[in-house]
Amino acid sequence: MDRPRVGFGSVRVRVRIGDTAWGTSLFPDTKARSYVLPVKRSVREREDLGIGDSAVLHISVVPE
Repeated sequence: MDRPRVGFGSVRVRVRIGDTAWGTSLFPDTKARSYVLPVKRSVREREDLGIGDSAVLHISVVPE
């Protein structure tokens, strides 16, 4: 699959959790053979998310 990549093999994305949307990157985790999504503290606080909580994410890849 062709993905728009930036540094370190990351993929630029737009993410929404609840009413909060922001731009970030998915970062490859070679050990888990998956990608990691960092969620900013301000987003976690705004959406009242804590450790172990589940959330519905809407992710779209940002075209080059």
